[in-house]
Amino acid sequence: TGWGSKYPPVTPAGAWELMKAHNVDVQGKHVVVVGRSPIVGHPMAHMLREAGAMVSVSHTGVDKDTFQGLVGQADVVVTCAGSPGCVQADWLKDGAEVVNIGTTFCEKADALLSDVEGDIEAKAARFSPVPGGVGPLSIPMLFRNVANAAWEQQSSSTDKWEQSPATLR
Repeated sequence: TGWGSKYPPVTPAGAWELMKAHNVDVQGKHVVVVGRSPIVGHPMAHMLREAGAMVSVSHTGVDKDTFQGLVGQADVVVTCAGSPGCVQADWLKDGAEVVNIGTTFCEKADALLSDVEGDIEAKAARFSPVPGGVGPLSIPMLFRNVANAAWEQQSSSTDKWEQSPATLR
């Protein structure tokens, strides 16, 4: 995958698979990743760079005007800060594509809140919803990593697995 491991972190892998399935073109595009965690933001930025994107990484600690300017220039915005409303929809460049990973559960609202606040649909060409966008893809990516690891371990083993599959009685 270029990530440096055969088993990429599952949430960025799910986001990347969603982007590929929906033909989100990042080659030569300016992509802003909002979030810098070692579990999601950093690996997501790495995957996007490997795919040919010009990646800027920002976070909630950046000066608001600078942050807003970066978001406003981006062709693609990937939010993974886990900070509800840290990105305002009206900051988005018209026609930008938004992959909305960051979610936070709010007890008061009894809902999952997005990193993007406002009318995304008015500015973005396409966007992933919260909830229901990237989150459900993490489990299949985990299964893919586990299956690949098992197959790799089995194929490198000198002992060959010759047990027959179980049968129903």
